[in-house]
Amino acid sequence: MAKGFTLRLEEYVPTGTFLKTSFTRDRATLATRFTEFTTEYEAVFIAQLTKVTKLEQTLKLTEKQKKVTETLYEKADLVNKEFNFLSFYFKRAGLDSGILTAVKKDLDSKNIEGACFKMEGLMQYVAENETVLISKGMAAGFVATLEADVEDLSAKNELQNEVMNIKGQLHRDNASEYKKLYAYISTIAVAGKIMYDGDGKAGEYTLSKVLSRMRIIKSGKVPPSE
Repeated sequence: MAKGFTLRLEEYVPTGTFLKTSFTRDRATLATRFTEFTTEYEAVFIAQLTKVTKLEQTLKLTEKQKKVTETLYEKADLVNKEFNFLSFYFKRAGLDSGILTAVKKDLDSKNIEGACFKMEGLMQYVAENETVLISKGMAAGFVATLEADVEDLSAKNELQNEVMNIKGQLHRDNASEYKKLYAYISTIAVAGKIMYDGDGKAGEYTLSKVLSRMRIIKSGKVPPSE
């Protein structure tokens, strides 16, 4: 693998699929300088890619789980906006805003685990000072609404952790299969970059560019012309 470049486990299959197209087309030419690239090598590479692809297809996730990160971050942003109002009420009431600032910092950085942990203390502090906060403009039902939002955020965070744990277990249980696929991806990518150095094809074997193309296609945007 290229120096300083890390391929995430969930990117092995899509990256291998991209490389397979180029490698199948160029294998005979590459074999003139890299003799290990026989038809048998190609077949074993494709078989390994297929094996890992089938492993990942056994990971049954509901549509709700697939969108969990997106909805989690959307909820975090909404809660964070509510905390902007709370920050105003704190300042007007002369209350210590240290814990509120810490929570907002966690939400900004998408450290949901840390934010959820701190929000328990924050909500208790708000409840203890509800009377003075209401006198400074906070709605009487603000605490209850905010507590419901925090519970929803915590639930979404737990669901995300569940999904990550399932994926992590899949990868751990099949580490050797991922390692084998990684070896093929790495070897083919490096060889292709050497073979086509100075040629437009080199980009097809440059993993950072391959990943960029993958992400553009996934987002539905039209990839820029080379």
